[in-house]
Amino acid sequence: MENNNDQDYIITLSENEGSSDEIVEITPTPLAKKKRGRPAKLSKALGKQKMTNTTLESTDRAPNDSNPFKQTAAIIKPQTKVSWVWDYFIRKQNDKGEIRAYCQFLLDDGEKCSKNYKYDGSTGNLSYHLVKHGIIPPLESGIISPMHTQSASNKNGQKEKELSTLRWILLTTQPLSTITQKAYIEHMYIIDPQFTVPGEKKLRMMIARSYGYNKEKLKLLLKTAQSISLTTDLWSSRSKHGYLGLTATWINKNFEIMDVLLEISYFPTPHTAKAITEGIKNAMQKWEIENLVVSITTDNGANVVAAIRDLTPIKRLSCAAHTLQLAISKGLKVVENLVSRTKQLINFFSTQKQIERLIKVQKEIGYEEPLHLIQDISTRWNSSYLAWDRLIFLQYAVLQLSVNLSCSLISEEKTDGIRLKKIMIKDNEWELLDELCNILAPFEKATRDFSGNTYVTLSQMFPIITDLTNSLKPSDNSYEVLEDSDDNTINSDIVEEESSQIEVDYSNISEVLKNVKNKIYLGLKHYWAMPDEFGIMAALLDPRYKDLNFITDEETKVKIHSSLQIQYDQLKREMQQQTSTPPSPTISTISTTSTSSTPSMRSLHEHQERRQQKVKKVFQTKESSTSSSAIADEITTYFLLPVARENKNPLDWWKSKQEIFPVLSIIARKYLGIPATSVASERLFSDAGNHITAKRSLLDPALLGKMVFLKRNMKTMDHINIFPPDLDVENNDYVEDEHELEELLDE
Repeated sequence: MENNNDQDYIITLSENEGSSDEIVEITPTPLAKKKRGRPAKLSKALGKQKMTNTTLESTDRAPNDSNPFKQTAAIIKPQTKVSWVWDYFIRKQNDKGEIRAYCQFLLDDGEKCSKNYKYDGSTGNLSYHLVKHGIIPPLESGIISPMHTQSASNKNGQKEKELSTLRWILLTTQPLSTITQKAYIEHMYIIDPQFTVPGEKKLRMMIARSYGYNKEKLKLLLKTAQSISLTTDLWSSRSKHGYLGLTATWINKNFEIMDVLLEISYFPTPHTAKAITEGIKNAMQKWEIENLVVSITTDNGANVVAAIRDLTPIKRLSCAAHTLQLAISKGLKVVENLVSRTKQLINFFSTQKQIERLIKVQKEIGYEEPLHLIQDISTRWNSSYLAWDRLIFLQYAVLQLSVNLSCSLISEEKTDGIRLKKIMIKDNEWELLDELCNILAPFEKATRDFSGNTYVTLSQMFPIITDLTNSLKPSDNSYEVLEDSDDNTINSDIVEEESSQIEVDYSNISEVLKNVKNKIYLGLKHYWAMPDEFGIMAALLDPRYKDLNFITDEETKVKIHSSLQIQYDQLKREMQQQTSTPPSPTISTISTTSTSSTPSMRSLHEHQERRQQKVKKVFQTKESSTSSSAIADEITTYFLLPVARENKNPLDWWKSKQEIFPVLSIIARKYLGIPATSVASERLFSDAGNHITAKRSLLDPALLGKMVFLKRNMKTMDHINIFPPDLDVENNDYVEDEHELEELLDE
């Protein structure tokens, strides 16, 4: 709510004041309220608020004059400027005798904005203008202007409905202009005639104030974290604006993963390493987390890697999903011709005509549920796997349709049959494609496992990738050295017209598969040649992987145990005065359950189960007792406990034993809270892309950042309430369409 005494009054100039550029003294005199929002006829029906008594009194009013709004010409001492906008605006009288408010905000070039508005006593346009400069209106409670005076029940009801409208717009990614549409206004009037639809300006003000409110609340929440891990990425919108995204993750004292969006902000060119470094530094200073950040997870972009390298002592972690993608892309180069022709075959079924034909054939030959083929997206390798796996499942339908079209007497169908036969892959290639899916299935599962944000991911990274690497290792150790070229790039679409003309012999399937496995194996060895200490430490503090049986180098094990001991001793000394000696632990065992399934034909679910059985052969649960040498105190006890089962949630494990390990559990929270991928930032940009559409390509970057911030953090900040408890703004911006609403009333 604007704390402004003069916003609903006209200005009476003193006769002694001239038409100069000097700031003039103004006499606050009540002004009849301008009709806004719904038309008069509708306003009466809705019980619009009326003007109430005011505390202002005229100095020359007759003693018996009971009218407090009687106009006066006497000069009154100027009242104190209470509205926050006057920190940025000044009032001047122009040559025409109009009182105008001039913006004094300093722009980037050092010049004043000087935008001016006619001042009629209201500061709504002034505050809205300041929001465009990125200034967050303060949330204050104080003097209520006459135009805001109304019954508490009506006021609260209107406010709750406005907040509900804004929440709906944010969650469903609706344009703010939605509320100005005739259909929406009529719809809301039918649902609730008492609700006055807010205008677009008012919603923008509510967004700005909610952002300012939650920004301060999030700062307080971040300060409760023991350590914070970030993910970051760069993105270019449809409007060719660059954005820098930053998310924060940590584990709270209840061993719950907290995942919040810090910001998605406009990032001008050039996107050099130095500029990215400064952008991240500024963001950390803004959120006051410089001393809390321990790591930043990113993809392998050269500038981003160089930027984070300068953020000492923050550790940079490579996105596990992106690294897997690099290794897979190396292996698929062996079969790039088959990959290209398979994509051609899938694209044949992208039109409605071919889709309907394929569905019809599926019904005829007994498929349980008719399905579409999945399109292959070149930037995400796992989409290739999903597309091929679906094609394999629909193989019989595709082949049957090819026969039907070729034998058809209808000219159009016969022509399509000739096209389909021309791009159809051969029998041995179907078999090769199926075997490729068996190879890639564990990688696709690993990519999904690494990309979660509601469970621990970093501790799984090295055990899973070690299993994947060992599953592809040649038995005879006959492999070449990987060419060190274009390591950090993913191949774009292969030109179909050129590759389809090249005949490649895939008759020796076993030899082709051997070459594919060899290339992927070399890729994994190349990109994971240097074990990351953070990843290994996370595994050491995960009760499922603490034996480190995925590491064969004993020197590496000793080094990571020593690092843990050093951190433990240092933290214990710091906590010496606050903590007491922990009680003796009780060693307990944990049980697991297993499931089994029986695969069959023609059911997608059973087809997927059959594929997963092959995945399970790669990820075998390895039970073993720890062979770690006893260290001391909590660490000794931790390693004496049995290794947890694969299906055990490590956060639940640590939460149940937090009292037993008061020091070690804090170190566990630090490492287990680090994300293995930068998928959180990528999802952030997907959300932003839903806002910046073809019809909304000029959306203000600052407004976009605030809207995405509120939407993405709504679940986390619900503990504090995403909207301020006293959120209110000037009630002078409502949707107006008198002609349409009068017709609505007449009906």
